[in-house]
Amino acid sequence: MNDSPSATDVDDDLEPDPMFVNSLREGGWILLLWVACFAWTMFSCLTNGYIKEVDPETFPTVLGMPAWVAWGIALPWLIANAVTVYFCFGYMQDGDLGPDISEDEASSGQSAGSLNLSIGAQTEGASHV
Repeated sequence: MNDSPSATDVDDDLEPDPMFVNSLREGGWILLLWVACFAWTMFSCLTNGYIKEVDPETFPTVLGMPAWVAWGIALPWLIANAVTVYFCFGYMQDGDLGPDISEDEASSGQSAGSLNLSIGAQTEGASHV
């Protein structure tokens, strides 16, 4: 007789919290953006940054920077910033975190589920478990 719950005993009507689903999706996009910028930076800098012979007369520059720095570091950094601003203001969603607790309720400890511990009881050695 095994009294432990199995995978078939789990309620089928349980759904993940929408806040969790949104944060998981948004985190996936952020991770994808980071991996894409990292791959671009590594590929570009490794292929263009190690020049065997450098001739100062013909060395490629972009806005005074070496070209491999401009295309391998500055470009993905600017793209990541632009995509991040668009993502934060246009794609991310606010979620409902529940009702706000007013200052009166918070100071008097009347909010539902709040733990009301008095300082005097703690200093007298009372145990709250």
